[in-house]
This record gives sequence, C-alpha cells and structure tokens, in this order.
Amino acid sequence: MTISKKLLALAVVALAFVGHCAAKTMTTEQAAQARKDIVAQAKQYIGCPYRSGAIGPDAFDCSGLIYTVFRDAAGTQMPRSVKAIYSKAKIIKTDEAEVGDLIFFKTTGDGSISHVGIYIGKNQFIHAASDGNNTGVIVSSLKEKYYASSFAAVGRVIPSGRAAKEAVADSVDDEIVSEEDIPDRDDIRDAVEESGSKSKERGSSNSSGTWLSNLVFDATLFCDWNFFLPTRFMLNWRGISLETNVRYAAWKFQPGVGTILRYNHASKIFQIPIVFSMNFGDYVKIYASPVINFGKPTFPDSDSKIDGSFFPGILGVSFQTPKIKAGKVGISFVQDISYTVYNDSDGGAMPFHDSMATGLVFSSGVRVTLPLKNFL
Repeated sequence: MTISKKLLALAVVALAFVGHCAAKTMTTEQAAQARKDIVAQAKQYIGCPYRSGAIGPDAFDCSGLIYTVFRDAAGTQMPRSVKAIYSKAKIIKTDEAEVGDLIFFKTTGDGSISHVGIYIGKNQFIHAASDGNNTGVIVSSLKEKYYASSFAAVGRVIPSGRAAKEAVADSVDDEIVSEEDIPDRDDIRDAVEESGSKSKERGSSNSSGTWLSNLVFDATLFCDWNFFLPTRFMLNWRGISLETNVRYAAWKFQPGVGTILRYNHASKIFQIPIVFSMNFGDYVKIYASPVINFGKPTFPDSDSKIDGSFFPGILGVSFQTPKIKAGKVGISFVQDISYTVYNDSDGGAMPFHDSMATGLVFSSGVRVTLPLKNFL
C-alpha cells in the first residue's frame, strides 16, 4: 500500500471516529435539559397567530414553530416542511414518547403527513393550528376527537433523556413520560367518542372566547400628502387622519372593518370613511369604503366647489413593515395609497388630471397593533 493510500485510509477512519463521537456528545442529562428548554421555548409562543410560511416570532405555521423552537432552544437545525421533519425524525413507539418528542398527524385527504406538534406530557402537545375552534400556537390534547383520529406517529430528534428524570423533574411538569401518558393508536381511537362529545360541549361554551382571541385591533395615525396640484407638480400636505380597524386574524385572508377620521386640508373638508378591508397577513391590506362628508369640498389650490361622493367613496391599499414588539403591543410603519372619488359641482365626472390631483392621496404613518382581548 502506498503512503498516499495509507493516509487516505487513516483520514477516513478519523472522520468516521469524529462523526461517531459527535453523534454521542449529548448525554442523557443534556438531552433531558434540551427537552426542557424546547418545551419552555414553545410555551413562550402560545397565543401567537397562525400564518402560512411564518417562522416567528410574531406568527408561525406548524413546521415554522418546530424550526424556530429547536433552533433556538436546542441548537438543532430542522427542515422547513412537515414532510421533511418527518423524514429527519426517528419514528418510535407511542409508549416510548418523552416530553420534547414530535407528534405527527395526517390531516389531509391524501393520507400524507401534514401536521406536527411538540409533546409536553399528559397527552398534550403545543402546535400552530391553522383551523378549528382555536388557531395559532395553542395547546391541544391527543384525546380530542380530531387529533385522535388523525394521529400518525411519534418522532424523535433529541436523544432520550429518560435516565435523567430526577435531574429536571421539578422544572417541567411530567418531564419524562410514563407508558400511560401517550396511549397506543388503539387506545387513542377507543377514546374518540367520549372525547368528541366533550369537545363539542367545550366548543359551544367557549365559541365567543374563541372569536375574541382571534380579533386584532390596530390604530394608525397618518400624515396625508401628495406630490402634485391641478396646475403644477409640488409636494403638498393634504391633511391628517386617524384610522382604527379590527380584523379576524385566524384565516389566511383576514377580513376587517373600521373607520377613519380624516381632515382633508387641501379640499377643506372633514370625512369619515367606513372601511371594509381584506388583510393579506400582517403586511398588505386592501380596502374600500363609503364616505360620510362634512362640509362642501373645494378644488385643491382654489376656491372652486366640487362634490364629495358617498359611494363609491375610497379605494386604497396599505403596506406595513414588520412589527417592533413592546410587550403585547406591536408598532410598525405604514405607507397607504388611496383614491377618493370627487365629482364636478354639477355631479359630472372630473377630468382625469383634476380627479387624480384631488383624490389621490399618499399617507405615511405609525400603526399600533394589539389583540382585542386585552381591552375586554
């Protein structure tokens, strides 16, 4: 054997030994601590809304929650899809499950793995739910009818911490799971009928609370401006406005309703639009609004009278930056573009240039967002 071949063989053996040692570097005590940290980290996100493709910290989808929690709490890089996480995990028997293991579900008609959560003991798991009576990051039970019937498997990414139970038992409830904590599939399905009836009772009694938990309130203070007048191009101040809005954040496309108090300095009029909106996540909103007008509007940069329209009133779109968190309050910057319908004093349509100079308004402002349940 030549020297080069010997060196190559030694390198291969050394790499294999290093890889073997790296795989064994987490002791049972470290694994138990990592599992404790995973559960503690996941609990911090309870109440965050669901948003497809989101990895936090303000919103998550189910795999995004796993990705962020395992990365931040255990330093473990996870894939960004449920199926890839399922492929990475070692599938274990249900009676071997421990706190910090993953629970997989088949929730779609094609029978594939489509949902994942983190087991926290006593048949409960934390996950980011996209539909049902409760959505967002919540705690659910494996004995609930829906999850019992769609349960697929338990997966393990962090090594077992069972031997270190005593070291962390005081830190996390039911840190190490007994055989009774997660029943096998037959046991889960045996409990479906009983748990299903209890879930219906809870759903009827808590329906109002569920709706409230998904309502998000925001208020925005705007400075309104434009960059041209009917006769010349120039930056000009158009007024000031205060917008309040409530949206239902449980769905991917979030309907909302609100109002705007707007003083239009250029047209010397006070307006109250009644806003109906559709929010696409946290960052884009389109809206349409009838408008209640107080006073007789004037053509910008003149004293000529024009007519304000009640309906159609205003069409607009808002773009919002990611929120800066201050406790439960989110603060973000918003750029809004809207067009308000005005007519000539005889009720006829205005020329295009005059219509744009009068009705097109850019609004820059600061938005404060807060879950509505904090007011109640």
